[in-house]
Amino acid sequence: MEESAAVKDAILRFYERFSAADTDGFADIISEGPGVSVIGSGPGEGHGDRSEWVSAYDTGIKESGIKLRGDDPRGYEEGSVGWGVDRPSFLFPDGSALRTRLTAVLRRDHDEWKIVHLHFSVGVPDEQAMELAEGASS
Repeated sequence: MEESAAVKDAILRFYERFSAADTDGFADIISEGPGVSVIGSGPGEGHGDRSEWVSAYDTGIKESGIKLRGDDPRGYEEGSVGWGVDRPSFLFPDGSALRTRLTAVLRRDHDEWKIVHLHFSVGVPDEQAMELAEGASS
């Protein structure tokens, strides 16, 4: 495994295309084929295939004005598989921001890195997570 500027650039390109409100550009950075998925930070947030993910972007996210910014992803590769991590923020039209954590899996497709899987999470202290878990079991 080695550090990869190309994988890092692909993650940054995903942020740009997410923020551009351009469905074709967004779809172009997502790999085609089985196994493509995204997991969001909230219950029920996520899509289990490419067409579902692109459709959700097209019908809701692109017009919302939400932007995605990450300044320092780290990318790695081995053969045709790449992965990365970052702490991007979702920026909302009202000026608020939600800092997240990102893990990404990418695949080299004709010398271009494409997103296969993304997982966003919001860091919650263990104590708060336990309170939420205890409240759910009551």
